[in-house]
Amino acid sequence: MTGTPFTVRAMQATDLPVCLSFTQAVKWPHRDIDWQLHYETGNGSVITGENDDIVGCILWWDYDNCATVGLVVVPDHMQGQGLGRRLMNTVMSKAGDRTLMLVATEAGKRLYEQCGFSVTDNVTQVQGTLTGLPLKPDVPDVISSMQQNDIQDVFSFDALAYQCDRSKLLGSFFSLAQGVVARDGDALTGFAFLRTSGRGQTIGPVVAASEDVAKALILTLLENVEGFVRFDLTGCAEAVKTWLIDAGLQQVDYVCVMQKGEKSQGDGSRKVFALASQAFG
Repeated sequence: MTGTPFTVRAMQATDLPVCLSFTQAVKWPHRDIDWQLHYETGNGSVITGENDDIVGCILWWDYDNCATVGLVVVPDHMQGQGLGRRLMNTVMSKAGDRTLMLVATEAGKRLYEQCGFSVTDNVTQVQGTLTGLPLKPDVPDVISSMQQNDIQDVFSFDALAYQCDRSKLLGSFFSLAQGVVARDGDALTGFAFLRTSGRGQTIGPVVAASEDVAKALILTLLENVEGFVRFDLTGCAEAVKTWLIDAGLQQVDYVCVMQKGEKSQGDGSRKVFALASQAFG
């Protein structure tokens, strides 16, 4: 396809089956309904070549002053032609002065470095089927199902932890996932979501004031899990990782978080222990 003029355009709903085939080819576990969620909550682009065939895709999610980038795929037979860079340039242009974050595969890391990203954290993928529930942490916080009147507190808590406004994403999770919150009196001390995705179920994001509160939230959700469950744990969740592995899950991947631009780290009183997904952040 040498000499083919490639064109980047906005992703459309009718493009999703092709995009799904790309992620299936690289053994990512997304289902069509997972792609639909990513598309509806994000901003997608595809690159087309001969006969307007799609030869690559990318999405990004706008969190006000920052954004995440994910589902960047160029099929093997189309690589080496600068298509990934074209897609990244498109996102960087559209995102303007927002700080950009992504989870990098080993194959994509060099491209992201060339685009000005640097490593800021790591993510450990832990998954499998529990052999038993993990040990219950000793916390005074009360864990309960997330209700409509919790949502604004959840948005505010997450913004302080993540230093971005993810209210659109979290609002969509509230309508399709099971959420739990932790409170110490009237004060929110954490929240977490459980949703069906990929090979089974995913728990994330998990955002909490402490490691033990994060464990208490996770344990409440695990009581409703049957079969496969996945976590994408951040660098501050080492103890949570060990706790889950002791309950039968396995570490299957270790990847890096990369960032372009500056982003406040907050005061540390609220931490993100598990991502919503590697794409969503």
